[in-house]
Amino acid sequence: MQDRPTSIELLEAAADFVDREIVPILDGQRQFQSRVVANVMRIVAREIKLEDPFVRSEVRALSKLLAHPEPHVHSLDDLGKVAFKLNEELSEKIRTGAADSGAWRAEVLSMVRRSVEDKLRIANPRYLESDVALRKEAIEQD
Repeated sequence: MQDRPTSIELLEAAADFVDREIVPILDGQRQFQSRVVANVMRIVAREIKLEDPFVRSEVRALSKLLAHPEPHVHSLDDLGKVAFKLNEELSEKIRTGAADSGAWRAEVLSMVRRSVEDKLRIANPRYLESDVALRKEAIEQD
C-alpha cells in the first residue's frame, strides 16, 4: 500500500486530466466516450471511498428492520454477501405483502430510501442535489 497519492487521488487526477486536456480536443463520439471514461473513474473513486461505510450501514439497518442480530463480519466481501441475503429476505417480505401497510411499511420505505440515496452518492451525487432543489421549490410553492 502506498501512502500518497492514494488510489482515489490517482483516479480523480486522471479524470480531471481527461476532462481538462482530452475532452476539449475531441468531438463527436470520441468526446462523448472520453467524458464517460472520466465519469467512470469518478464513480470508482467514490465507490472505493464510500462502499465500506455504506454497506455496513445497510447491513445494520436491514438487520434491525428484519429483527436479526447484527452480524460481526469484517471483510467487505463477506459483508456484501450478508447484505445480499438480507436484501433477498426483505424483498420476499415485500412480495408477500408484509410492507403493504402499517408502521413496518414506513420503516421499510425509510430504509430503502436511505439505501438508494447511498447508491446515488456513489453513482451520481448530482441527482441528490437536484432532488433537494426540487423539494425546496415544492415547499416554497406551498
